[in-house]
Amino acid sequence: MMELNLHGEPREIDSLLALQQALQEARALAQCELWLTRATEAEQGPALCMLRNGGDAWLMYLSGQDDLSFHSLGDEEAEGTCSYLLSNGQVDEYPEAWCVEVEQCQRACIAFFRTGGARPASIAWEAD
Repeated sequence: MMELNLHGEPREIDSLLALQQALQEARALAQCELWLTRATEAEQGPALCMLRNGGDAWLMYLSGQDDLSFHSLGDEEAEGTCSYLLSNGQVDEYPEAWCVEVEQCQRACIAFFRTGGARPASIAWEAD
């Protein structure tokens, strides 16, 4: 069992099918903030966050056992930033170099669920 919070709306995810349906809903939004966590508080982790704006998306992984956090790495030579609308209405900008394909982010969410919260190996990560 995990909790998925899609742009401020929490729900329990008890099966792979439920996660796939939630990811489909997220895909239909122009922008979203999605958290997937084993704990009710993301800071208690482990937690995986996906921020998406159109075709741009990146991931953040929080271990929950210590202060370690990681962000995804895409094309390290990419320049510029992309803005993301957070569930609280705030707009943040992050480097384009952190962006990976939306499909890759969604596969990482599935891997996170299947492994009970392990950092997805299919993503290149950089420690924060």
